[in-house]
Amino acid sequence: MNKEQKIQAVRDYCEDDLRNGSQTDNLYFGTDKNGKCQGSIYWIEGATTWLYYCNGKSEYGQCSDLLHGIKKKILLDYYNKNKEDIDEYLEYQKEDK
Repeated sequence: MNKEQKIQAVRDYCEDDLRNGSQTDNLYFGTDKNGKCQGSIYWIEGATTWLYYCNGKSEYGQCSDLLHGIKKKILLDYYNKNKEDIDEYLEYQKEDK
């Protein structure tokens, strides 16, 4: 997979996990090599919207829009940390078609 395919795979995997799989309605992108937070996406139930929170900044919107606004480096780091789960998800999606 090239870099853009990995990024799209992360977006697809994360959106599916948030909407269908996550038991807590949130997703944490971890920290970078310097320990800086990479952000989280949360479901805001009362507002019926999603929140991307990263280092004191908040952005609200649709899950897919927020995932497209996240820096590609963060998404690639997430892919590398969760490669096995994402690749398994992609295989399942192929079989489902």
